[in-house]
Amino acid sequence: MRTRDVTITVRCTEDERRKIRERATSRGLKLSDFVLRSALGKKIVVLEGFHELSKQLKSVGNNLNQLTRLCNEGRVKVAELKECRGLLMDIYGRLGMMLKEVK
Repeated sequence: MRTRDVTITVRCTEDERRKIRERATSRGLKLSDFVLRSALGKKIVVLEGFHELSKQLKSVGNNLNQLTRLCNEGRVKVAELKECRGLLMDIYGRLGMMLKEVK
């Protein structure tokens, strides 16, 4: 982890400061991270809905892990995974569309 130990001061109008803060907030970044990325020419990407997809993917993964544990314990003999597969295909499809928008 790098230490940020140098300060840069920039003068701007109140309106410019407000706009910069709004842009940082809309992208889910701290003000300093947003300014650094912008100044260094790094791409800033906002994927609307990504957090929700991530939560759904974690839920499916948790369910699969629980099912695997039950199978390994011998408490489940046959698992029906059609619904799980459908959910995964939907999530991956939406993630793919998001990635196409970024490129």
